[in-house]
Amino acid sequence: MIKAFLFDLDGVFYVDNNIIPGALSTLKWLNEKNIQYKFITNNTTSSRLKLLNKLKNLGLSTEKENIISANFAGVLFLEKIGVKSCELILPESGIEDYKKFKIVKKNPEVIVVGDIGNNWTFELMNDLLEKILNGSKLIALHKGRYYQSKSGIKIDSGAFVSGLEHSASVEAKVIGKPQTTFFELASKDFKCDPNQIAMVGDDLINDIGGAKKMGYKSFLVKTGKFREKIYANSNIKPDYLIESILDLPKFLISNNLF
Repeated sequence: MIKAFLFDLDGVFYVDNNIIPGALSTLKWLNEKNIQYKFITNNTTSSRLKLLNKLKNLGLSTEKENIISANFAGVLFLEKIGVKSCELILPESGIEDYKKFKIVKKNPEVIVVGDIGNNWTFELMNDLLEKILNGSKLIALHKGRYYQSKSGIKIDSGAFVSGLEHSASVEAKVIGKPQTTFFELASKDFKCDPNQIAMVGDDLINDIGGAKKMGYKSFLVKTGKFREKIYANSNIKPDYLIESILDLPKFLISNNLF
């Protein structure tokens, strides 16, 4: 029996600003059944508050405590290790969560890397490389390979993080999915065993692979970044494959998982 859910957001409940059919009815069903859930996302382009407002604008009514983003997890990690100064490779909309830290560009203790879309340049990469070689620690909010946009698959920030690791001969501290610490943070309030928790996502590595390391059940949806060829060639397989979030309640009931 599944008693709690972790849900990816982009690609599962929406793509860009377009709600995926069935997202609202499934969330309503979860709330009516009093099923525990959290939204967990590698999103680093929005603060936690802006993510909450986006969900509400899409009709996905929830509480801030139900949203665990890689951006927010980054803040918690910097607090934990006692960082005072950092450089943020983030858009303005993602920087809001980091107000309590001293933001610097000269000799930062750590460099926090998130999503900046098309703003990656050789100049920026070389600047970050020099700082890392001079002692700044590299923190990646995630190492996603690609993401789904309304115009198709786009390269994600993981490619640039890997480039910095390779050039500087360092290993970044990764915060978001599929790291076990991120899943532990997201599920710490669930009052059930790991095999009673399920992860629903569209990413084989970050969502499904991460869930399997934790002993969670896993659902892969055929929306968002899902690609049949990638799925067929991957050695990571979900416990369950469903068409979309619309089908989750019916699938749970018909397979005696709820």
